[in-house]
Amino acid sequence: MKKNPKPNIIYILGDDHRAESLGCAGHPVVKTPNIDRLAQDGVQFDNFFCTSPLCTPSRACHYLGQWERMHGINFNSGSSAAETAWDNSFPMLLKKNGYYLGWVGKNHVPAGNGGYESGYFEQVFDYWYGNHNHTGFYPKENPATRGIYSNSGYDTQVEIFEEGVMNFLQPRKNFIQNCSRKLALRDESKPFCLCVTFNLPHAYSTYSMELRPSDDEIYKSMYRDKTKEIPFPKTYIPYAQIENPRIPGSVYNGIQIPSYDYVRDRRTLREWRIREYQVITGMDRFLGRLREKLDSLKLADNTIIVFSTDHGIHHGEHGLGGKNFLYEEDLRIPCVIYDPRLPARCCGKTKKESALVPDLAPTMLDLAGISIPLSMQGKSLLPLLKDEQVSWRNEFFAEALFDGQNYPRSECVRTEEWKYIRYFKRTENPGARGHFRGTLDNYRDCLFNSLHDEQPVFEELYHLKEDPLEETNRSGAAEYSSILNNLREKIITMGKNILPADEPQTLPYKNRY
Repeated sequence: MKKNPKPNIIYILGDDHRAESLGCAGHPVVKTPNIDRLAQDGVQFDNFFCTSPLCTPSRACHYLGQWERMHGINFNSGSSAAETAWDNSFPMLLKKNGYYLGWVGKNHVPAGNGGYESGYFEQVFDYWYGNHNHTGFYPKENPATRGIYSNSGYDTQVEIFEEGVMNFLQPRKNFIQNCSRKLALRDESKPFCLCVTFNLPHAYSTYSMELRPSDDEIYKSMYRDKTKEIPFPKTYIPYAQIENPRIPGSVYNGIQIPSYDYVRDRRTLREWRIREYQVITGMDRFLGRLREKLDSLKLADNTIIVFSTDHGIHHGEHGLGGKNFLYEEDLRIPCVIYDPRLPARCCGKTKKESALVPDLAPTMLDLAGISIPLSMQGKSLLPLLKDEQVSWRNEFFAEALFDGQNYPRSECVRTEEWKYIRYFKRTENPGARGHFRGTLDNYRDCLFNSLHDEQPVFEELYHLKEDPLEETNRSGAAEYSSILNNLREKIITMGKNILPADEPQTLPYKNRY
């Protein structure tokens, strides 16, 4: 692989995108020809997992290359990333090494003193065409974003973001002059890193789809002739038929925010899956047009493209909706990395090794020939991309430390054969469906107590090799007691290995979620 000139990087993230919802992942209905081609031209990771299955902590894991216990940012943390912490994110390290930095789309990681209100991201990105928190399907009409994207000639999210990306690559005078954001002209003498972050297929955006006459045909009619072919999860349970809750009511009361209620009966779940397929195909079309533009600008031969997401989501499996659980539906996510500099023998491969969200930040630096800081806990995927025979992890630690919205606080260790999950007493009282707020002191209890003397209130043990759908909890079976005890010890060891030597580099921040 050539080391010079340094490669451009386009880092694309979806939002709540399930691992199987791609053509190249074998989905029987959804069409993603451009992502499929990206996988054929690059490398697809079949066992790719997030380590914190919730928007804000997982996105921080993406950029910082850390587990949540290291970066200390969540909805209930009352904190934002300190500038000293964000300085070691992969985008900022690329910038320090001569990269021009761009952002298009949703940001959900508070950073700087004051979090979103500090305008820190707007300052450090050379090109900023983005918003904080949710975007909605029609961004111009969302009160939080309508002033941001008013210069776009489109009304729907994917197409607005696409216009922002195309302007980044090939600036248009009118688009820049009519925008209230920071749209500096790209310095073509520098390599660039562009982060493109969709708020799709997240329910906040798909919920607001209206099948308007002005919408693209994709968002009005596509897949609506396939309703009988839409697969339901094998473990799907309608809400009215739940007899034995997956998690005891004393641990999780089952009350979820309204935007996840679509999973509760087959009719509404079918409608939401159609909408998810539609917007995924819309994002896929964006990718195809992006690659065409890179070709026309003669940038394609030196531009790396990454496609992934923050986490998965439940579609009624075992009667559950939403995310922030440590089951496969929330942990396993898509990931495709395309590097045109890779030799042909490395391309079109599907890797089975367990790769993780914190691995992507060091991978981006490694691909750019930049030293990986000690603060990053993930492992560079470059040896796997180069199809080298290397020793690789066969187990990992994951955590769900948000206990707002009535979610239980939990953590797990996943090996190739087993998964052990344990749950803890809430640090916040269950509140209304929209309950978010926490304090930094309570959150520090979440970070440290479970790895010292705090005892779990519920445990699960699944034999993934024989029970991939996690249907049978074997934690109470005597014949598995030795395996259970081994994993109880392992989860403590692995959890302590990711703890920071000092407090996470965060700042107190008044959450406004």
